[in-house]
Amino acid sequence: EQSDIGDAIVAMGSPPAEESMKMSLAALPVLMPKVRTIRMIGSAALMLAWVANGRLTAYWEYDLSSWDVAAGSILIEEAGGSMTDL
Repeated sequence: EQSDIGDAIVAMGSPPAEESMKMSLAALPVLMPKVRTIRMIGSAALMLAWVANGRLTAYWEYDLSSWDVAAGSILIEEAGGSMTDL
């Protein structure tokens, strides 16, 4: 179990819509100095599965649809994690 945000490996993504890209890029300078690293892999389902099994600490993406997170949220909850829609 990880307790320090400075050790976090965070994944993020960005849908191709202009507003989504702007929101994602605006988050980078805020988040990057606080975590160990940020990864962009390209698949919300894969990144959520990796959060569930502990390869990633967290996943963040602006403007996801319910079908983007449906399976991953079940995996995370079954692994003892939690999801939120900040």
